[in-house]
Amino acid sequence: MTEAETALSGGLPPFLSNVAVSAPPADADLLAQASPAVDPELAAEIARRHYGISGAVKSLSAEKDANFLLRLPTGEAALLKITNAAEDRAVTDMQTAALMHLAATDPGLPVQRICRSLKGNACEIAQARDGQNHVVRLMTFLEGTVLSNATPGAALFHALGDFHARVTLGLRGFFHPAAGHFLQWDIKQAGHLRPLLSAVQDPELRAQLGDILDRFDAEIAPRLPHLRAQVVHNDFNPHNLLVDGVEARRPVGLIDFGDMVYTPIACDLAVACSYQIAEGSDPLGAMCEMVAGYAARLPLEAEEIALLPLLIRLRHATTLAIGATRAERYRDNAAYILRNAAAAQRGLAALNSLGDRAVRSALQNAAQKE
Repeated sequence: MTEAETALSGGLPPFLSNVAVSAPPADADLLAQASPAVDPELAAEIARRHYGISGAVKSLSAEKDANFLLRLPTGEAALLKITNAAEDRAVTDMQTAALMHLAATDPGLPVQRICRSLKGNACEIAQARDGQNHVVRLMTFLEGTVLSNATPGAALFHALGDFHARVTLGLRGFFHPAAGHFLQWDIKQAGHLRPLLSAVQDPELRAQLGDILDRFDAEIAPRLPHLRAQVVHNDFNPHNLLVDGVEARRPVGLIDFGDMVYTPIACDLAVACSYQIAEGSDPLGAMCEMVAGYAARLPLEAEEIALLPLLIRLRHATTLAIGATRAERYRDNAAYILRNAAAAQRGLAALNSLGDRAVRSALQNAAQKE
């Protein structure tokens, strides 16, 4: 397998406001689309035809795509990814180009690498059992333990922050025409959450989320165009992070670039922070260690730190609003869809208890720690 080493990148636009951001499409939720009709037998045929490889094929779980682990006779492993036909191909191309860009800017970064096809292409088109055509990519497979299944060690969070900053720096200078696509998980799009709040059953929680969106309109939206922005991973969460074992000491991989978008880097950091608010007497300890590790490699600006507390609240609001809407639509899969809802509510409760001033002070101290 030959890894792509040529970066596909261009110059960043001078201002965030110059990036064309489309309005949310009516059928923006890809979960409404059936997964590709590809079984392990067909996946093996696609791998042979387009990449000239064969081996044991295992189906992997995925929300909207069809993913397969290929174990080659040499012992190497690869991921065959069959992308949902409903996904905008320009967005798929952006994800591919970003991985190729990272291969050039930071070759040692533990992210998946794109493998060229027999024709030398970064992707191919293959037909599923139902006749639909899908984008196919072969990637290196990252070994490791998913962080959500591990117990974090004392030094892990600082290392996670450093890793996150390294990914962000690796993507600096990368741009793609699809980077301005509408993504509801992008915090800067929080204003579009209002129609989703009706699905939140708890009236007190619904009112709280409405207040957070009011603050977004008044305090955050006018300031976003003044923040540093670039294409970011936008989903640095424990389900996408691989660590070195069940007793985690260091990160060894980052997967799933499906939420990539052009947005302020403070929004990207807020996503990561939202997952590290803990229970107990020190709810901000892990998050602050992560911010310290991030800022040691990529120093934060005062305005970014000042906005982080509310940006973190907005990520929780996004999780709860989208989760409630999807759970109402896909009742059979509600338990999976709402897997992060309890943690989001705990995070909001912790932020409410501490207050924005205390959270901001803790983050400022963490960012200046080193």
